[in-house]
Amino acid sequence: MSPLRHFLFASALAAASASVLAAVPVTVYKSPSCGCCEAYIAYLKQNGFSVSAVNRDDMQQVKSQLGVTPGMGSCHTAKVGRYVVEGHVPAAAIKRLLAGNSKLVGIAVPGMPLNSPGMGETKPGTLPVYAMSADQKTGVLYGRF
Repeated sequence: MSPLRHFLFASALAAASASVLAAVPVTVYKSPSCGCCEAYIAYLKQNGFSVSAVNRDDMQQVKSQLGVTPGMGSCHTAKVGRYVVEGHVPAAAIKRLLAGNSKLVGIAVPGMPLNSPGMGETKPGTLPVYAMSADQKTGVLYGRF
């Protein structure tokens, strides 16, 4: 294969790979008046996710329907593939969850901690992300991101 053909093939493959990664759809359920939810949505988009937002006035009902572990709640809830992502979860944690074949319901960053995505400057490696399982155990650390 000529160098030009090799370069064109590699470029096309790279572009196709990037578009596949960028196409991971996320649905974020949020209160219509929450500003940090908008900041988190912008953060997800900057990290390669395709985000649609759904304004809801019944967030507790949404959380219950999606299986959010009691006590792990935050201001918004997202659905990413078959997983639930609760709160200001870093993109690295979401990508790790999607790359595996976990039996978890999802992952969560409870509350609205400072220095989490959408809540100010992030400090990678310091934010605890918790696992949410079908048995709804609390306090199970998924990792620090």
